[in-house]
Amino acid sequence: MTFDPFGDFETAGYLQNSLQLKDPTEVKESEHLSFELSIEDALAYLAKKKPIDYKTVLKVHEILFSGFYHWAGKDRNELVPHLAVFKGSLDDPHSTIFERPDSIKMSIDYALKLAADKKRFRAHPGGVMGQLAFAHPFLDGNGRTILLVFMELCYRAEFAIDWSRTSKDDYLRALSDEIREPRERHLDNYLNPFVVDISSRDEWPETIGGIRGLDGLDKEDITYENLDNPQVQQIYKTYRTQPLDAHGPPESDG
Repeated sequence: MTFDPFGDFETAGYLQNSLQLKDPTEVKESEHLSFELSIEDALAYLAKKKPIDYKTVLKVHEILFSGFYHWAGKDRNELVPHLAVFKGSLDDPHSTIFERPDSIKMSIDYALKLAADKKRFRAHPGGVMGQLAFAHPFLDGNGRTILLVFMELCYRAEFAIDWSRTSKDDYLRALSDEIREPRERHLDNYLNPFVVDISSRDEWPETIGGIRGLDGLDKEDITYENLDNPQVQQIYKTYRTQPLDAHGPPESDG
C-alpha cells in the first residue's frame, strides 16, 4: 500500500513532492539531497534558538525539506488531522503506532521538558529520543528533523551520542521497542554505552551525513487509517498505556 494520505499519488507523486516523483528510490535520493543542502542552515538556526520549543521543531523541518515538500514545517494535525499513521499493519502486535495527530504537540512538549533536566537527560537519552519519535510530527522527514533537534538538546546538556559506533538496524529496533514500551527503557539501554562528553558543533554536518538509516521509521511500511475506525480507536485506548515515568502525561490515548 502506497503511503498516500493526500489521495493524489497518481497525479502529484509521493506526498505532493516538488518534482512529482513516484519512484521510491528517486524520492529518497531527492529528499535526502534537500536535507544535505540544508543541514548547516538548520543547525545554525537551532544554535541560536532559545529556548527550543514546538515551533522550533516545525521550523527545522521547514528549513530541511521546503525545497522538496511544499508542506514542510506543517505537522500531521494541520495536514491530515483525521488520520492515524503507523508502521506495519493494524493486525500486527509488533507494529509501531505513532501519536494521535491532536496530541503531537503535547508529546513533543513533554520530550522537551524531559530534556530540560540535564542530569536526568544524560542518564536517560533514549526516553527523550523515543518520545520525539513517537510524536512523529510530520508525514516524512521525522528521523532527520528529530535527530538535529536531539543533538542540540544533548549539546545544551553537555553530552553527545557517538553515532559512529551505533548500528542502523540495532538502533531502529531499539527505537521501535522504545516507542511501544517506554517503561522498559529499550533505547536507554542501547544508547547509554555511546554517551560521550560534549563535542564541537563544527563536526556535526559531517557526522550527520554519515549516519545511515535516519529515515528508517519514515519510509518503509508506513500505513494509515481513519481515526474513526473502531479498531484504531481500540488500539489508542491500550497502546502505551504506561507513561514514561510517574511525572509524565497520564496516557497516550488522547
